[in-house]
Amino acid sequence: MKILFIYNGAENLGIESISSVLKANGHETDLLFDPAVFSGDQFINNRHLAKLLSVDDEIVEKAIAMNAGVIGFSCYTGNYQWCLEIAKRIKKRSNSVIVFGGVHITATEAEALSNRFVDYAIIGEGEGAMLDLVNHLESGVGEVRSIANLCYRQNGRIHVNPPRPYLRDLDSLPFPDKGLFYDKVPMLSQKYLVLTSLGCPFACTYCSNSMYRQRYCNESTHVRKRSPENVIRELAYAKAHYLIQAVSFGDDIFTASVPWLKEFIRLYKRQIKLPFNCNVHPLTISDEAIKLLKEGGCWMITMGVQSGSQRLREQIFQRAGSNERIMGSIAAIKGAGIKISVDNIFGAPTETEDDLKQGYDLYFKSKPDRILTFWLTYYPGTKILDYAIAESMISPKSKDLIAKGKAAGFAHSTGSIEKESVAVYKKYQLLFQVRSLIQNDRACILVSRILVRMPMKSALNYLIVLLNSIKNRDVTAFYLIKYAVSKKRVP
Repeated sequence: MKILFIYNGAENLGIESISSVLKANGHETDLLFDPAVFSGDQFINNRHLAKLLSVDDEIVEKAIAMNAGVIGFSCYTGNYQWCLEIAKRIKKRSNSVIVFGGVHITATEAEALSNRFVDYAIIGEGEGAMLDLVNHLESGVGEVRSIANLCYRQNGRIHVNPPRPYLRDLDSLPFPDKGLFYDKVPMLSQKYLVLTSLGCPFACTYCSNSMYRQRYCNESTHVRKRSPENVIRELAYAKAHYLIQAVSFGDDIFTASVPWLKEFIRLYKRQIKLPFNCNVHPLTISDEAIKLLKEGGCWMITMGVQSGSQRLREQIFQRAGSNERIMGSIAAIKGAGIKISVDNIFGAPTETEDDLKQGYDLYFKSKPDRILTFWLTYYPGTKILDYAIAESMISPKSKDLIAKGKAAGFAHSTGSIEKESVAVYKKYQLLFQVRSLIQNDRACILVSRILVRMPMKSALNYLIVLLNSIKNRDVTAFYLIKYAVSKKRVP
């Protein structure tokens, strides 16, 4: 059977994995892709440019012409309405079976099936469920009620099958079908995105991992690792077939296991020898882990801090770790000669300007090389959404709107933050960025005093981010610019 995926935004490892499983079982797959440079939270969100460069009509016409047996959409909250609109237009003129999956569908389960043009929805990890569904549709053998992770409509009622257990042996999966996206945007291969694990040992309230823990509450552990040898084989294959310049490990926490890391780095520095970046948590950083990362060629580590207020981290975000631990981790990473980038979330419930001042104090003292600022976005199924409703910070009606993808916003464009609070946050966003750019204390204070009085703080922020990227020789920012202007074969 022919399966067509439709997606917008960045490269999607979930689609690549499902595609490789389907191909390994004799099916044919293809992709229609909208890079969504100005609408997918990738570069700069601008509705006027997004409309001008829209390829929605081309996607609909090509999808109908391709006449695939199944059309699959991977949905996150920010693109859910886009997926619904494209699917609706296709279904009016096509008999293709429409299947929705992705993190938003996992969080909202049957919501997608309230739309008659969506035939099935898949929750959780989709490789097994998608294969079972496609095999059933092709052969007519079996019943949909026996397919774990599947949501379906029957006799006017919506049914949600139980989730299947986590796949524990990740090495049993074929390597992701990278060609699906690389054929559309060849430059994606320059920074090879790979996962060495699935799941996260933490359950921060704002993150989808807290939702997954509720969906998979019967699982004893949520983190599963590929073997070092399996990851190296994928990277060696990719290095031989694509023009890779660097590797980006997309794991939530790359340093969760030091013994695994030790064996992996031993193989990586011998066989792959490419610069890489990764993500860590302050509690998973040790001198041994930092030494291994440096030996392997790590040039930048991204560490989630999220707030300089320990009260907010512990009470609202449910993140352990003191400011002293965070500052010590930053100092150790910088001392090893690795660039350190930190994440910070604006707009936590109960956050005050005093909390923001504590954040500025933390960053002023620790001097990270880069500070990525995000705006709190309420996602369905997360604990922080329930907290905000319980404390009357948002209305219960907002929960339904968020489930429908109508009130979530984007993490880089004020998220779910109310308009009257945006100005204060933009001031501190600018202060944080100035600190990461100017490491000299007196110069930083002087420049900050001047810039906070100036208008157009968003434009100033973008400018400082660009200057900081030049200072750090940060390939990520230039990669995004290159991505925006690169040659694409879309949709």
